Amino acid sequence: MIRQIVYKEVLENLLSLRFVLAVLLTVSLFAICGYVFVNGYGEQSKDFWKKTNENLSALREETDQLYKVAFFKQGIYRKPKPLGLCAEGFEQSLPNLFKVNAFTAELPATKGQANFALPHFSHVDWVLIISLIMSFAALVLTYDNICGEKEDGTLRQTMANTIPRHKVLTGKYAGAMITLAIPLIMGMLVSLIIVISSGGVVIGGGEWLKILMLALVSLLYLSVFVLLGIFVSSRTSHPANAMAILLFLWVVTVILVPSFSRIIFDVVYEEPTEQELQRRLDEAREEIWNNHDRYGRNAGSMSNNLSDPINNPPARARLQNATMDATNQLQQEHHNRCFQQALARRNFASLSPAVIYQRACEAIAGTGINRCAELYEQVGRYGADLKEFIRSRDSEDPVSLHLIGPERNMAYSWRAISHNPVDFDIIPKFRERPITLRQSLKLAVWDIGLLALINLCLFAAAFVSFLKYDVR
Repeated sequence: MIRQIVYKEVLENLLSLRFVLAVLLTVSLFAICGYVFVNGYGEQSKDFWKKTNENLSALREETDQLYKVAFFKQGIYRKPKPLGLCAEGFEQSLPNLFKVNAFTAELPATKGQANFALPHFSHVDWVLIISLIMSFAALVLTYDNICGEKEDGTLRQTMANTIPRHKVLTGKYAGAMITLAIPLIMGMLVSLIIVISSGGVVIGGGEWLKILMLALVSLLYLSVFVLLGIFVSSRTSHPANAMAILLFLWVVTVILVPSFSRIIFDVVYEEPTEQELQRRLDEAREEIWNNHDRYGRNAGSMSNNLSDPINNPPARARLQNATMDATNQLQQEHHNRCFQQALARRNFASLSPAVIYQRACEAIAGTGINRCAELYEQVGRYGADLKEFIRSRDSEDPVSLHLIGPERNMAYSWRAISHNPVDFDIIPKFRERPITLRQSLKLAVWDIGLLALINLCLFAAAFVSFLKYDVR
């Protein structure tokens, strides 16, 4: 019996004008999304490799002396992600430049590059299309699912056959989901065909699994609005009233809540500032230098003549390393505060299923805030690996003082770090490690669980309402 109800619902939807319009609009937007992404991705990739090769060329020029390699600040850029097609994650507004040497990784910065933004198009990705257009289409398909049939008299005829109400509700839900899955899958396939046929975007095996997960999460998100439509339809007697209520709820949950919650959060909570960080850095450095004797005699003094009695190279190195350690710690704390506040701003808007869905998709696709924070950690670990490489090569130079510290004048004047040349090919190079599917699911599990919980609550509400619904 459920199969017959599902068949009836799907057939009626497929023959309706609203379904045809939904398919045309959805598939067209997915096609535009693929076209826009191909053009933007090609420009971003060219710019990324250009900057990366420039950085490596500059590093090669420093290999005539080991200490120069240690102090050279490399510029590392975010690599464009193929799954930005699915969930771009506001990548254009996030920091894209990371500077690092053997002693410190600077805070992420934004480098003005025309190719990292699309000048002719707005932000368009799968998440935007599904969260806005397809969620509204779900309401259009279901707003008259119960009350419309009551008004036509068909619901009374259906219930006259002594069909259990839970089977009728399940059949209507399944029929709506199958109907929505058709434009969703068609749109995704069209978008992927455009992207793959361009030849400029390569999607690996792990990324295909992530795309599959994104499709499942998208269906879970659309299920929220299908159940919401059925619930409201089972609480009203006229389709016009149901549509008005659903339109109001859609505007509030999908548009107003995400926008106003972020505005309220920014007003209520004070964001960490660069001025505050600079003040803390100055205080930490002043405290260390005012007590420099704790690091050894004459730690605060230095003469370029190594034989000068005021010089104490080991004490000087301890002082400089303590200063750099304090700087790195404060920068890490500042970065963590900014990251946590960015996450809190998103969590503040969690009343909206659209925000929950977006967070889950960004976590699965490996884009957005989480990716930026992960990349900064990888850059920091690369700096530590580079320092160990410098230490290892320096230990082979009998002339060096073997004092690996962040003061360039000490490394140059005293030969605190080796001045011997180093082979460019053996120097560690930064390579971003992509977030695996397992890591992505771990990041997204709470949001997926929250969407599932919303579905369960709405299904229970729709079920109870339909049990009490007067079909006459």
